[in-house]
Amino acid sequence: MITGGTSGIGFAIAERFLQEGASSIVLVGRTQTRLQEAATRLASLTGTSAGLDESNGIVATRAPEEDIQQSTPEKIRLLVGDVSEAGGSWVRELEKEMANVDILVNAAGISISNILPRSELEDISKTLRTNLEGAMITSRALMRASIRNRMRNRNDPAAGNRPSKCIINVSSLLAIKGGTGAVPYAASKAGLLGLTRSLAVEASASLKDIVIRSNAIVPGYIETPMIAGMLVLFFILWELAYVDVDFTPGEMSRLKDLIPLHRFGDPREIADAAVFLAQNEYANNCVLNIDGGLSAV
Repeated sequence: MITGGTSGIGFAIAERFLQEGASSIVLVGRTQTRLQEAATRLASLTGTSAGLDESNGIVATRAPEEDIQQSTPEKIRLLVGDVSEAGGSWVRELEKEMANVDILVNAAGISISNILPRSELEDISKTLRTNLEGAMITSRALMRASIRNRMRNRNDPAAGNRPSKCIINVSSLLAIKGGTGAVPYAASKAGLLGLTRSLAVEASASLKDIVIRSNAIVPGYIETPMIAGMLVLFFILWELAYVDVDFTPGEMSRLKDLIPLHRFGDPREIADAAVFLAQNEYANNCVLNIDGGLSAV
C-alpha cells in the first residue's frame, strides 16, 4: 500500500514495486479521478492490469457522495480516502484492506509555504494531519490488521515462518536541516523519524511473533511536482509568501551548486531505497539519506 501514490515519489515507488514483481499494489489518494489516472499510467509503464471503469479495480472509495466496494483482484488496486481523516468508516475500510498488505509506504505529504507568524491555523493543522497523523493512522491500521491475521491463523504451523511486514516512512531533508517558511512541514517530517524509531521498538515489544519493521527515507530535493513549492524556501522573501514565482535558470543553478552532486534527485532513486528497505530483513530503524550529500553541507 502506497499513500500519496498518484505522483512524485509515491508514484515512482509504485512503478518500481510492480517492476520488481509485487503481486499487487494499493494506491491511496483523495480523489478517484487522480487515482485512476495514476493507475492508467502505471499499467501502461509496467504492462500490468488495472480495472478502470466505475467499479472494477476499486477496492473502496470514500467520497462525500458515495462508497463503492469491489472485490475483483487487480494488479493495481485503488483506495480512495484522505489519510488525514480519523473517521470511523474510513479507518474501518483502511484496516480491512490492510489484511493483505505486507509493505506500507507512507509517502502522502503536503507543503504550504509561509513563515510561522503568517501561517493560518488550519494550514498548520492540515499539514500535521496529512504528513504525520496520516502515517500514524495507516501504521496503526497495519498493526491492527496483522494482529487480527495472527489470531485467525494461530493454528497454522506455517504462520511463524512468513516474511516480516515493513513500514517505510518518506520523511524530508527539512526534518534534519533547518529552512525558512516550512515550520509545520519540517516538524511533521521530523515527527516521521520519531514514529519510525518508536514503531521499531514497540512492534517488537508488543506484537510477539509478528515482525513489523519500521524504516525511513530522507529525500533531499527531488524532481517532483512539489519541488517548486520547496524552492520557495530558498529564494522567496517572507513578504512574498503564497505568491507564485518563476525561478530563473541562474537561481536553479545556484541551488544545485549547494548540493555536492550538483543536481536534484530522480524519484526513481528514492524508489531504489524503498525496494532495499522492503527486501532487507535486517533493515529496522534504518534511516536512509538520499539527498546528494546536501545534509553534510
